[in-house]
Amino acid sequence: MYKVAIVGRPNVGKSALFNRIAGRRIAIVDSQSGVTRDRLQIPIEWNGSHFVLIDTGGLVTEPDELEQHIAHQVELALAEADLILFTVDGLEGRTSTDDATAELLRKTGKKVWLVVNKVDEERFKDSWIDFAGYGFEKTLSISALHGRRIGDLLDEIAEGADKYEGSTEEEERPTAIAIVGRPNAGKSSFVNQRVGENRSIVSNIPGTTRDAVDVNIKWEYKTGEHTEKKDVLLIDTAGIKRGKTVKCKLDYYSINRAEKAIRRASVAVLLCDASVGMTVTDKKIANAISVAGTGCVIGVNKWDLMEGKMDKKSYEKWVRQELPFLNYAPIVFLSAMTGNNISRLVHKACDVDLAAKQEVTTGVLNRLLHDAFEESPPPVIKRRRLKFYYGTQTGISPPHFLLFVNDPRRAKTSYSNYLVNRLRDAMGFEGSPIVVNFRARRQPRIREGRRQNKKQ
Repeated sequence: MYKVAIVGRPNVGKSALFNRIAGRRIAIVDSQSGVTRDRLQIPIEWNGSHFVLIDTGGLVTEPDELEQHIAHQVELALAEADLILFTVDGLEGRTSTDDATAELLRKTGKKVWLVVNKVDEERFKDSWIDFAGYGFEKTLSISALHGRRIGDLLDEIAEGADKYEGSTEEEERPTAIAIVGRPNAGKSSFVNQRVGENRSIVSNIPGTTRDAVDVNIKWEYKTGEHTEKKDVLLIDTAGIKRGKTVKCKLDYYSINRAEKAIRRASVAVLLCDASVGMTVTDKKIANAISVAGTGCVIGVNKWDLMEGKMDKKSYEKWVRQELPFLNYAPIVFLSAMTGNNISRLVHKACDVDLAAKQEVTTGVLNRLLHDAFEESPPPVIKRRRLKFYYGTQTGISPPHFLLFVNDPRRAKTSYSNYLVNRLRDAMGFEGSPIVVNFRARRQPRIREGRRQNKKQ
């Protein structure tokens, strides 16, 4: 697809422009420089035209170690871009860093448009003149903050973008797998190893990843003898910290993006550091996955460092003890550094997604539930017992079941958990939570006339 990259020095409004075109807050925007680090991508549709928009980190003239990683991500974006939006600050004017960036862009040989941002008022409309010496093909003055002339910019992009006929068939949504965990658990290394390129910046500096980075891949998914090409979306997220260690609003925004990724994902991979062990933060993340109702796979990363120190069975038993509310989640031991078992983990995540979409026929479900009630009846509470009439499945991902009973108040949590375990043993649902709700069956209404006749 036609690709458009937004490039420029820090704090010229690249991420604000990216969010404005996307129509929602994807990239974190802040007055602090160097907020965007990885390159973010999102497909855009405008008047029948389709293109991929790419946000990049700011380029500087004397980069430090982290800024060198950012510059490499920008280079990768430039290499794949069909159009480059060289974004500058119309209020601040031309700088030496702008000059250096312009020279870099000329060397690419790509189509470059000059986008003069922060032209919020009519009186600043001539601020582009300061940049006229660059001599790029096209110049547009906009305001990403207020949306000024964004439609004109999109019209210009749409002329060269790919055209697609509207399809009557709804496209199948990809299996979204969110990679979540503490800082430095190896999430970005995992994504890079699976994709086969440096899609996310990897550094020993905690908190390197800030935005949630979406990466689409094609996956050969095998079920029995059947193999299919599956669209998979890997979501690399920022490390989630404990509340008391969140010291700035950027940390808050990053964690918020990671928590949103859990909720929008089909499956969450809780990536733990085997050399550190299960921490309070890991338990907090596990609880967030459980509350969100998202399918889960537990990935024990850096297992290559534990070889000969602990066997897998003992470690798995310990994880189960620490995370009892994720007892349904499969555990995969891997190494993001060497690539060992990464494919197995992605395959297991696809299995979990498939299991969560499973539907149980009403006949099978009711036979199963009636057997469960007969084999282990509910406890008697105040001389009355919970009585089951019939049940039905009301949803998938995660599977929801509605049970009609005499009095829902008598359905205690312990008995509900028993029914969940029976459903899981019989139907699978590996890695997926199961939601069981109870509702009172309506009693037949007696007409008033019949009541009066009985009294007479």
